[in-house]
Amino acid sequence: MRSVAATLACLSVAGCALSPTVDVPVDPTPEHYAEAGEWMAAAPADHADKGSWWTVFNDSTLDRLEQSLRDDNPALKIALARLDEAQAAAQGAASALWPRVSVGATSARAQTSTQGPTYSPNRADTYNDFSASGALSYELDVFGRLRSAAKSSRALADAAEEDRQALALSLQAELASDYFQARALDTQIEVLSTTVSDDEKALAITENLYRGGAATVSDVALSRSQLEAARTQLSDAQLHRSQTDHALAVLLGHAPANWHLPSAPLPSPLVMPTVAAGVPSTLLQRRPDIGAAERRVQSAAAGVGIARSAYFPVFSIGAALGRDSLQSATWFTAPARFWSIAPSAVMTVLDGGQRRAQVKGATAALAAATESYRLTVLTAYQDVEDSLAAVRSLALEQASADANVAAAQLARVQAQHRYEGGATTYLEVAVSQNALLAAQLNDVTITQRRLLATTQLIRALGGDWR
Repeated sequence: MRSVAATLACLSVAGCALSPTVDVPVDPTPEHYAEAGEWMAAAPADHADKGSWWTVFNDSTLDRLEQSLRDDNPALKIALARLDEAQAAAQGAASALWPRVSVGATSARAQTSTQGPTYSPNRADTYNDFSASGALSYELDVFGRLRSAAKSSRALADAAEEDRQALALSLQAELASDYFQARALDTQIEVLSTTVSDDEKALAITENLYRGGAATVSDVALSRSQLEAARTQLSDAQLHRSQTDHALAVLLGHAPANWHLPSAPLPSPLVMPTVAAGVPSTLLQRRPDIGAAERRVQSAAAGVGIARSAYFPVFSIGAALGRDSLQSATWFTAPARFWSIAPSAVMTVLDGGQRRAQVKGATAALAAATESYRLTVLTAYQDVEDSLAAVRSLALEQASADANVAAAQLARVQAQHRYEGGATTYLEVAVSQNALLAAQLNDVTITQRRLLATTQLIRALGGDWR
Protein backbone atom coordinates (compact mmCIF):
# COMPACT_ATOMS: atom_id res chain seq x y z
CA MET A 1 0.00 0.00 0.00
CA ARG A 2 2.97 2.32 0.45
CA SER A 3 3.63 2.16 -3.29
CA VAL A 4 -0.01 3.02 -4.01
CA ALA A 5 0.10 5.98 -1.64
CA ALA A 6 3.37 7.17 -3.15
CA THR A 7 1.94 6.94 -6.66
CA LEU A 8 -1.10 8.95 -5.65
CA ALA A 9 1.11 11.56 -4.00
CA CYS A 10 3.32 11.96 -7.07
CA LEU A 11 0.33 12.27 -9.38
CA SER A 12 -1.35 14.79 -7.11
CA VAL A 13 1.57 17.26 -7.13
CA ALA A 14 2.65 16.85 -10.75
CA GLY A 15 0.45 19.71 -11.93
CA CYS A 16 1.22 22.32 -9.30
CA ALA A 17 2.41 22.71 -5.74
CA LEU A 18 -1.02 23.80 -4.50
CA SER A 19 -2.52 20.29 -4.73
CA PRO A 20 -1.98 18.34 -1.49
CA THR A 21 0.08 15.21 -1.09
CA VAL A 22 -2.29 12.23 -0.90
CA ASP A 23 -1.81 9.47 1.64
CA VAL A 24 -4.37 6.70 1.20
CA PRO A 25 -4.93 5.08 4.63
CA VAL A 26 -5.57 1.42 3.89
CA ASP A 27 -5.03 -1.29 6.50
CA PRO A 28 -1.89 -3.42 6.01
CA THR A 29 -2.24 -5.78 3.06
CA PRO A 30 -2.27 -9.45 4.17
CA GLU A 31 0.29 -11.80 2.66
CA HIS A 32 -2.36 -14.30 1.58
CA TYR A 33 -6.11 -14.88 1.82
CA ALA A 34 -7.23 -16.59 5.02
CA GLU A 35 -9.77 -18.76 3.14
CA ALA A 36 -7.42 -19.80 0.34
CA GLY A 37 -5.93 -22.82 2.06
CA GLU A 38 -3.12 -24.06 -0.16
CA TRP A 39 -2.83 -20.74 -1.99
CA MET A 40 -0.80 -20.16 -5.11
CA ALA A 41 1.22 -16.98 -5.69
CA ALA A 42 0.34 -15.08 -8.87
CA ALA A 43 2.03 -12.18 -10.65
CA PRO A 44 -0.41 -10.68 -13.17
CA ALA A 45 0.60 -7.70 -15.28
CA ASP A 46 -1.36 -4.47 -15.01
CA HIS A 47 -2.11 -4.59 -18.74
CA ALA A 48 -3.30 -8.22 -18.73
CA ASP A 49 -6.57 -8.91 -20.47
CA LYS A 50 -9.44 -9.05 -17.98
CA GLY A 51 -11.89 -10.11 -20.63
CA SER A 52 -13.05 -13.59 -21.59
CA TRP A 53 -12.89 -15.17 -18.13
CA TRP A 54 -16.06 -17.19 -18.71
CA THR A 55 -14.23 -19.50 -21.12
CA VAL A 56 -12.91 -21.40 -18.06
CA PHE A 57 -16.33 -23.11 -17.94
CA ASN A 58 -15.89 -24.59 -21.46
CA ASP A 59 -19.47 -23.80 -22.44
CA SER A 60 -19.91 -22.62 -26.03
CA THR A 61 -23.44 -21.33 -25.37
CA LEU A 62 -22.22 -19.18 -22.49
CA ASP A 63 -19.38 -17.88 -24.71
CA ARG A 64 -21.91 -16.84 -27.36
CA LEU A 65 -24.19 -15.13 -24.83
CA GLU A 66 -21.31 -13.20 -23.27
CA GLN A 67 -20.27 -11.91 -26.68
CA SER A 68 -23.85 -10.83 -27.34
CA LEU A 69 -23.85 -9.03 -23.99
CA ARG A 70 -20.80 -7.02 -25.03
CA ASP A 71 -22.48 -5.95 -28.25
CA ASP A 72 -26.10 -5.37 -27.24
CA ASN A 73 -26.47 -4.64 -23.51
CA PRO A 74 -28.08 -1.18 -23.04
CA ALA A 75 -26.33 -0.47 -19.72
CA LEU A 76 -22.91 -1.00 -21.32
CA LYS A 77 -23.83 1.35 -24.14
CA ILE A 78 -24.87 3.98 -21.59
CA ALA A 79 -21.55 3.55 -19.77
CA LEU A 80 -19.65 3.91 -23.03
CA ALA A 81 -21.53 7.13 -23.84
CA ARG A 82 -20.71 8.49 -20.37
CA LEU A 83 -17.08 7.57 -20.90
CA ASP A 84 -17.05 9.51 -24.18
CA GLU A 85 -18.63 12.45 -22.36
CA ALA A 86 -16.00 12.36 -19.59
CA GLN A 87 -13.15 12.10 -22.10
CA ALA A 88 -14.54 15.06 -24.04
CA ALA A 89 -14.70 17.07 -20.79
CA ALA A 90 -11.07 16.14 -20.08
CA GLN A 91 -10.03 17.28 -23.56
CA GLY A 92 -11.90 20.53 -23.03
CA ALA A 93 -10.16 21.16 -19.70
CA ALA A 94 -6.74 20.41 -21.23
CA SER A 95 -7.40 22.85 -24.10
CA ALA A 96 -7.44 25.74 -21.60
CA LEU A 97 -3.66 25.31 -21.21
CA TRP A 98 -3.13 26.52 -24.79
CA PRO A 99 -3.50 30.02 -26.29
CA ARG A 100 -6.80 30.82 -27.93
CA VAL A 101 -6.52 32.43 -31.38
CA SER A 102 -9.44 33.79 -33.37
CA VAL A 103 -9.70 35.53 -36.75
CA GLY A 104 -12.48 37.52 -38.33
CA ALA A 105 -13.34 39.71 -41.30
CA THR A 106 -16.22 42.15 -41.94
CA SER A 107 -17.41 44.22 -44.84
CA ALA A 108 -20.09 46.80 -44.10
CA ARG A 109 -21.76 49.80 -45.75
CA ALA A 110 -23.29 52.28 -43.34
CA GLN A 111 -24.82 55.77 -43.12
CA THR A 112 -24.16 58.16 -40.23
CA SER A 113 -26.96 60.32 -38.94
CA THR A 114 -26.37 63.99 -39.77
CA GLN A 115 -28.01 64.83 -36.45
CA GLY A 116 -25.80 62.51 -34.38
CA PRO A 117 -22.86 63.59 -32.21
CA THR A 118 -20.30 61.79 -34.38
CA TYR A 119 -21.34 63.50 -37.63
CA SER A 120 -18.67 65.61 -39.32
CA PRO A 121 -19.42 67.86 -42.35
CA ASN A 122 -15.93 67.06 -43.69
CA ARG A 123 -16.77 63.38 -43.95
CA ALA A 124 -19.33 61.63 -46.12
CA ASP A 125 -22.29 60.44 -44.15
CA THR A 126 -22.41 57.23 -46.23
CA TYR A 127 -19.27 55.04 -46.21
CA ASN A 128 -17.84 51.53 -46.47
CA ASP A 129 -15.94 49.75 -43.68
CA PHE A 130 -13.57 46.88 -44.49
CA SER A 131 -11.97 45.12 -41.49
CA ALA A 132 -9.89 41.98 -40.92
CA SER A 133 -8.30 41.04 -37.62
CA GLY A 134 -6.80 38.27 -35.52
CA ALA A 135 -6.90 38.05 -31.74
CA LEU A 136 -4.93 36.04 -29.20
CA SER A 137 -5.78 35.39 -25.56
CA TYR A 138 -3.75 33.31 -23.13
CA GLU A 139 -3.90 32.74 -19.40
CA LEU A 140 -0.51 32.25 -17.80
CA ASP A 141 -1.03 29.28 -15.48
CA VAL A 142 1.41 30.57 -12.86
CA PHE A 143 -0.27 28.88 -9.89
CA GLY A 144 -1.47 25.75 -11.65
CA ARG A 145 -5.21 26.37 -11.65
CA LEU A 146 -5.63 25.21 -15.24
CA ARG A 147 -3.26 22.28 -14.80
CA SER A 148 -5.19 21.16 -11.73
CA ALA A 149 -8.48 21.44 -13.60
CA ALA A 150 -7.08 19.39 -16.48
CA LYS A 151 -5.69 16.80 -14.06
CA SER A 152 -9.02 16.55 -12.24
CA SER A 153 -10.95 16.06 -15.47
CA ARG A 154 -8.45 13.50 -16.74
CA ALA A 155 -8.73 11.53 -13.51
CA LEU A 156 -12.53 11.58 -13.76
CA ALA A 157 -12.32 10.34 -17.34
CA ASP A 158 -10.04 7.51 -16.20
CA ALA A 159 -12.53 6.76 -13.40
CA ALA A 160 -15.32 6.59 -15.99
CA GLU A 161 -13.30 4.02 -17.93
CA GLU A 162 -12.80 1.98 -14.75
CA ASP A 163 -16.52 2.31 -14.00
CA ARG A 164 -17.30 0.95 -17.45
CA GLN A 165 -14.99 -2.01 -16.89
CA ALA A 166 -16.51 -2.64 -13.45
CA LEU A 167 -20.01 -2.55 -14.93
CA ALA A 168 -18.98 -4.90 -17.74
CA LEU A 169 -17.49 -7.35 -15.23
CA SER A 170 -20.62 -7.15 -13.06
CA LEU A 171 -22.97 -7.72 -15.99
CA GLN A 172 -20.85 -10.57 -17.32
CA ALA A 173 -21.00 -12.25 -13.90
CA GLU A 174 -24.75 -11.60 -13.68
CA LEU A 175 -25.27 -13.16 -17.11
CA ALA A 176 -23.21 -16.21 -16.15
CA SER A 177 -25.13 -16.54 -12.88
CA ASP A 178 -28.50 -16.35 -14.64
CA TYR A 179 -27.29 -18.79 -17.28
CA PHE A 180 -26.20 -21.34 -14.68
CA GLN A 181 -29.47 -20.84 -12.85
CA ALA A 182 -31.36 -21.60 -16.07
CA ARG A 183 -29.28 -24.73 -16.60
CA ALA A 184 -29.84 -25.83 -12.98
CA LEU A 185 -33.57 -25.28 -13.38
CA ASP A 186 -33.49 -27.35 -16.57
CA THR A 187 -31.85 -30.11 -14.53
CA GLN A 188 -34.43 -29.79 -11.77
CA ILE A 189 -37.23 -29.89 -14.34
CA GLU A 190 -35.70 -33.06 -15.78
CA VAL A 191 -35.51 -34.63 -12.30
CA LEU A 192 -39.07 -33.58 -11.46
CA SER A 193 -40.40 -34.79 -14.81
CA THR A 194 -38.83 -38.19 -14.16
CA THR A 195 -40.28 -38.17 -10.64
CA VAL A 196 -43.75 -37.35 -11.97
CA SER A 197 -43.46 -40.19 -14.48
CA ASP A 198 -42.33 -42.62 -11.75
CA ASP A 199 -45.10 -41.47 -9.42
CA GLU A 200 -47.68 -42.00 -12.15
CA LYS A 201 -46.45 -45.57 -12.58
CA ALA A 202 -46.43 -46.08 -8.80
CA LEU A 203 -50.01 -44.82 -8.57
CA ALA A 204 -51.09 -47.24 -11.30
CA ILE A 205 -49.43 -50.14 -9.45
CA THR A 206 -51.02 -49.10 -6.15
CA GLU A 207 -54.47 -48.83 -7.73
CA ASN A 208 -54.07 -52.33 -9.22
CA LEU A 209 -53.02 -53.68 -5.84
CA TYR A 210 -56.00 -51.97 -4.23
CA ARG A 211 -58.39 -53.49 -6.73
CA GLY A 212 -56.85 -56.89 -5.97
CA GLY A 213 -57.25 -56.38 -2.25
CA ALA A 214 -53.48 -56.16 -1.59
CA ALA A 215 -53.47 -52.41 -0.79
CA THR A 216 -55.61 -50.03 1.20
CA VAL A 217 -57.39 -46.89 0.10
CA SER A 218 -54.97 -44.86 2.18
CA ASP A 219 -52.11 -46.30 0.08
CA VAL A 220 -53.84 -45.02 -3.06
CA ALA A 221 -54.44 -41.61 -1.51
CA LEU A 222 -50.82 -41.33 -0.35
CA SER A 223 -49.56 -42.34 -3.80
CA ARG A 224 -51.77 -39.75 -5.46
CA SER A 225 -50.58 -37.12 -2.96
CA GLN A 226 -46.98 -37.91 -3.90
CA LEU A 227 -47.80 -37.46 -7.57
CA GLU A 228 -49.59 -34.12 -7.14
CA ALA A 229 -46.79 -32.76 -4.92
CA ALA A 230 -44.25 -33.59 -7.63
CA ARG A 231 -46.43 -31.94 -10.28
CA THR A 232 -46.63 -28.79 -8.13
CA GLN A 233 -42.85 -28.64 -7.78
CA LEU A 234 -42.46 -29.18 -11.52
CA SER A 235 -44.82 -26.31 -12.32
CA ASP A 236 -42.98 -24.02 -9.90
CA ALA A 237 -39.60 -24.89 -11.45
CA GLN A 238 -41.00 -24.14 -14.91
CA LEU A 239 -42.19 -20.74 -13.65
CA HIS A 240 -38.74 -19.88 -12.32
CA ARG A 241 -37.19 -21.05 -15.59
CA SER A 242 -39.43 -18.66 -17.55
CA GLN A 243 -38.52 -15.75 -15.28
CA THR A 244 -34.81 -16.53 -15.64
CA ASP A 245 -35.30 -16.58 -19.40
CA HIS A 246 -36.82 -13.09 -19.21
CA ALA A 247 -33.89 -11.79 -17.14
CA LEU A 248 -31.40 -13.14 -19.67
CA ALA A 249 -33.33 -11.56 -22.54
CA VAL A 250 -33.21 -8.09 -20.94
CA LEU A 251 -29.47 -8.45 -20.18
CA LEU A 252 -28.89 -9.21 -23.85
CA GLY A 253 -31.00 -6.27 -25.02
CA HIS A 254 -33.98 -8.28 -26.29
CA ALA A 255 -37.68 -8.16 -25.53
CA PRO A 256 -38.53 -11.22 -23.37
CA ALA A 257 -41.30 -12.19 -25.78
CA ASN A 258 -38.83 -12.48 -28.66
CA TRP A 259 -36.01 -14.43 -27.02
CA HIS A 260 -35.68 -17.88 -25.44
CA LEU A 261 -32.76 -19.95 -24.18
CA PRO A 262 -33.24 -23.58 -25.31
CA SER A 263 -33.46 -26.14 -22.52
CA ALA A 264 -30.24 -27.98 -21.68
CA PRO A 265 -29.64 -29.65 -18.29
CA LEU A 266 -26.22 -29.43 -16.65
CA PRO A 267 -23.77 -32.05 -17.95
CA SER A 268 -22.99 -34.97 -15.67
CA PRO A 269 -20.37 -35.25 -14.40
CA LEU A 270 -19.69 -31.50 -14.30
CA VAL A 271 -16.03 -30.48 -14.12
CA MET A 272 -15.54 -27.32 -12.08
CA PRO A 273 -12.75 -24.95 -13.16
CA THR A 274 -9.95 -24.20 -10.70
CA VAL A 275 -9.30 -20.53 -10.01
CA ALA A 276 -6.02 -19.43 -8.40
CA ALA A 277 -6.69 -16.46 -6.13
CA GLY A 278 -3.09 -15.25 -6.11
CA VAL A 279 -1.97 -12.86 -3.38
CA PRO A 280 -3.97 -9.92 -1.99
CA SER A 281 -1.51 -7.28 -3.21
CA THR A 282 -2.34 -8.10 -6.84
CA LEU A 283 -6.01 -7.39 -6.19
CA LEU A 284 -5.26 -3.66 -6.11
CA GLN A 285 -4.08 -3.90 -9.72
CA ARG A 286 -6.98 -6.03 -10.92
CA ARG A 287 -10.25 -4.67 -9.59
CA PRO A 288 -11.68 -1.87 -11.78
CA ASP A 289 -13.75 -0.48 -8.89
CA ILE A 290 -10.53 0.00 -6.89
CA GLY A 291 -9.00 1.76 -9.89
CA ALA A 292 -12.04 4.04 -10.16
CA ALA A 293 -11.85 4.93 -6.46
CA GLU A 294 -8.14 5.68 -6.81
CA ARG A 295 -8.75 8.01 -9.78
CA ARG A 296 -11.40 9.87 -7.80
CA VAL A 297 -8.86 10.49 -5.03
CA GLN A 298 -6.58 12.02 -7.66
CA SER A 299 -9.41 14.20 -8.95
CA ALA A 300 -10.31 15.35 -5.44
CA ALA A 301 -6.66 16.23 -4.69
CA ALA A 302 -6.57 18.33 -7.85
CA GLY A 303 -9.80 19.98 -6.72
CA VAL A 304 -8.05 21.19 -3.57
CA GLY A 305 -5.36 22.74 -5.76
CA ILE A 306 -8.02 24.52 -7.82
CA ALA A 307 -9.64 25.93 -4.68
CA ARG A 308 -6.31 27.10 -3.24
CA SER A 309 -5.31 28.84 -6.48
CA ALA A 310 -8.24 31.24 -6.03
CA TYR A 311 -6.14 33.07 -3.41
CA PHE A 312 -3.64 34.10 -6.08
CA PRO A 313 -3.90 36.48 -9.03
CA VAL A 314 -4.79 35.35 -12.54
CA PHE A 315 -2.33 36.57 -15.17
CA SER A 316 -3.38 36.73 -18.78
CA ILE A 317 -2.38 38.38 -22.00
CA GLY A 318 -4.44 39.52 -24.95
CA ALA A 319 -3.32 40.74 -28.37
CA ALA A 320 -4.98 41.85 -31.59
CA LEU A 321 -3.68 42.57 -35.09
CA GLY A 322 -5.55 43.59 -38.23
CA ARG A 323 -6.49 46.11 -40.87
CA ASP A 324 -9.39 48.54 -41.07
CA SER A 325 -10.19 50.85 -43.96
CA LEU A 326 -13.06 52.83 -45.45
CA GLN A 327 -11.97 51.85 -48.97
CA SER A 328 -10.87 48.54 -50.33
CA ALA A 329 -8.08 50.23 -52.26
CA THR A 330 -6.36 51.38 -49.06
CA TRP A 331 -7.05 48.20 -47.09
CA PHE A 332 -3.51 46.88 -47.47
CA THR A 333 -1.68 50.18 -46.94
CA ALA A 334 0.31 50.85 -43.79
CA PRO A 335 -2.11 53.41 -42.30
CA ALA A 336 -4.91 50.79 -42.36
CA ARG A 337 -3.01 48.54 -39.98
CA PHE A 338 -3.87 48.36 -36.28
CA TRP A 339 -2.62 46.28 -33.33
CA SER A 340 -2.88 46.06 -29.57
CA ILE A 341 -1.38 44.07 -26.71
CA ALA A 342 -2.88 43.97 -23.23
CA PRO A 343 -1.35 41.98 -20.35
CA SER A 344 -3.53 41.89 -17.24
CA ALA A 345 -3.59 40.62 -13.68
CA VAL A 346 -6.75 40.13 -11.65
CA MET A 347 -6.94 39.16 -7.99
CA THR A 348 -9.90 38.92 -5.66
CA VAL A 349 -9.27 40.93 -2.52
CA LEU A 350 -12.52 40.50 -0.58
CA ASP A 351 -15.08 37.75 -1.05
CA GLY A 352 -16.75 37.33 2.33
CA GLY A 353 -15.07 33.97 3.00
CA GLN A 354 -16.08 32.28 -0.26
CA ARG A 355 -12.59 31.05 -1.11
CA ARG A 356 -12.02 29.75 2.40
CA ALA A 357 -15.28 27.80 2.16
CA GLN A 358 -14.29 26.40 -1.23
CA VAL A 359 -10.94 25.16 0.12
CA LYS A 360 -12.68 23.63 3.12
CA GLY A 361 -15.22 21.89 0.90
CA ALA A 362 -12.55 20.57 -1.48
CA THR A 363 -10.50 19.26 1.45
CA ALA A 364 -13.56 17.48 2.82
CA ALA A 365 -14.24 15.97 -0.60
CA LEU A 366 -10.66 14.66 -0.69
CA ALA A 367 -11.08 13.09 2.76
CA ALA A 368 -14.31 11.42 1.64
CA ALA A 369 -12.71 10.11 -1.58
CA THR A 370 -9.77 8.75 0.41
CA GLU A 371 -11.99 6.85 2.84
CA SER A 372 -14.13 5.64 -0.06
CA TYR A 373 -10.98 4.17 -1.60
CA ARG A 374 -10.14 2.46 1.69
CA LEU A 375 -13.66 1.04 1.98
CA THR A 376 -13.54 -0.22 -1.62
CA VAL A 377 -10.27 -2.09 -0.96
CA LEU A 378 -11.51 -3.66 2.28
CA THR A 379 -14.77 -4.70 0.61
CA ALA A 380 -12.78 -6.26 -2.23
CA TYR A 381 -10.81 -8.35 0.26
CA GLN A 382 -14.08 -9.47 1.87
CA ASP A 383 -15.53 -10.43 -1.53
CA VAL A 384 -12.56 -12.68 -2.26
CA GLU A 385 -12.53 -14.26 1.19
CA ASP A 386 -16.28 -14.96 1.02
CA SER A 387 -15.99 -16.52 -2.43
CA LEU A 388 -12.98 -18.65 -1.47
CA ALA A 389 -14.83 -19.95 1.56
CA ALA A 390 -17.88 -20.75 -0.57
CA VAL A 391 -15.87 -22.56 -3.27
CA ARG A 392 -14.06 -24.73 -0.70
CA SER A 393 -17.09 -25.54 1.46
CA LEU A 394 -19.43 -26.27 -1.42
CA ALA A 395 -16.95 -28.74 -2.92
CA LEU A 396 -17.18 -30.73 0.32
CA GLU A 397 -20.96 -30.43 0.33
CA GLN A 398 -21.13 -31.72 -3.24
CA ALA A 399 -19.33 -34.94 -2.31
CA SER A 400 -21.78 -35.58 0.53
CA ALA A 401 -24.75 -34.68 -1.66
CA ASP A 402 -23.67 -37.13 -4.38
CA ALA A 403 -23.35 -39.91 -1.81
CA ASN A 404 -26.77 -38.99 -0.42
CA VAL A 405 -28.37 -39.34 -3.88
CA ALA A 406 -26.78 -42.76 -4.42
CA ALA A 407 -28.02 -44.02 -1.04
CA ALA A 408 -31.51 -42.58 -1.54
CA GLN A 409 -31.82 -44.20 -4.97
CA LEU A 410 -31.00 -47.61 -3.50
CA ALA A 411 -33.45 -47.12 -0.64
CA ARG A 412 -36.18 -46.06 -3.09
CA VAL A 413 -35.75 -49.20 -5.22
CA GLN A 414 -35.69 -51.50 -2.21
CA ALA A 415 -38.79 -49.90 -0.66
CA GLN A 416 -40.73 -50.30 -3.93
CA HIS A 417 -39.76 -53.97 -4.19
CA ARG A 418 -40.72 -54.62 -0.57
CA TYR A 419 -44.07 -52.93 -1.04
CA GLU A 420 -44.88 -54.81 -4.23
CA GLY A 421 -43.97 -58.03 -2.40
CA GLY A 422 -46.30 -57.18 0.46
CA ALA A 423 -43.50 -56.89 3.04
CA THR A 424 -44.23 -53.28 4.00
CA THR A 425 -46.78 -50.48 3.70
CA TYR A 426 -46.80 -47.71 1.09
CA LEU A 427 -45.63 -45.27 3.75
CA GLU A 428 -42.10 -46.66 3.41
CA VAL A 429 -42.26 -46.09 -0.35
CA ALA A 430 -43.50 -42.53 0.12
CA VAL A 431 -40.75 -41.72 2.61
CA SER A 432 -38.08 -43.12 0.31
CA GLN A 433 -39.51 -41.21 -2.68
CA ASN A 434 -39.46 -37.93 -0.74
CA ALA A 435 -35.91 -38.59 0.43
CA LEU A 436 -34.69 -39.32 -3.11
CA LEU A 437 -36.35 -36.27 -4.63
CA ALA A 438 -35.03 -33.99 -1.89
CA ALA A 439 -31.52 -35.44 -2.31
CA GLN A 440 -31.59 -34.99 -6.10
CA LEU A 441 -32.85 -31.41 -5.93
CA ASN A 442 -30.35 -30.56 -3.19
CA ASP A 443 -27.54 -32.00 -5.31
CA VAL A 444 -28.55 -29.82 -8.27
CA THR A 445 -28.79 -26.76 -5.99
CA ILE A 446 -25.29 -27.33 -4.62
CA THR A 447 -23.94 -27.72 -8.17
CA GLN A 448 -25.55 -24.42 -9.11
CA ARG A 449 -24.14 -22.74 -5.99
CA ARG A 450 -20.66 -24.01 -6.86
CA LEU A 451 -20.93 -22.52 -10.34
CA LEU A 452 -22.14 -19.23 -8.90
CA ALA A 453 -19.40 -19.21 -6.23
CA THR A 454 -16.73 -19.76 -8.89
CA THR A 455 -18.24 -16.97 -10.98
CA GLN A 456 -18.30 -14.62 -8.00
CA LEU A 457 -14.70 -15.51 -7.13
CA ILE A 458 -13.53 -14.58 -10.62
CA ARG A 459 -15.53 -11.37 -10.42
CA ALA A 460 -14.12 -10.57 -6.96
CA LEU A 461 -10.59 -11.07 -8.31
CA GLY A 462 -11.27 -8.55 -11.09
CA GLY A 463 -11.52 -10.95 -14.03
CA ASP A 464 -9.36 -13.61 -15.61
CA TRP A 465 -5.59 -13.30 -15.31
CA ARG A 466 -4.52 -16.64 -16.72
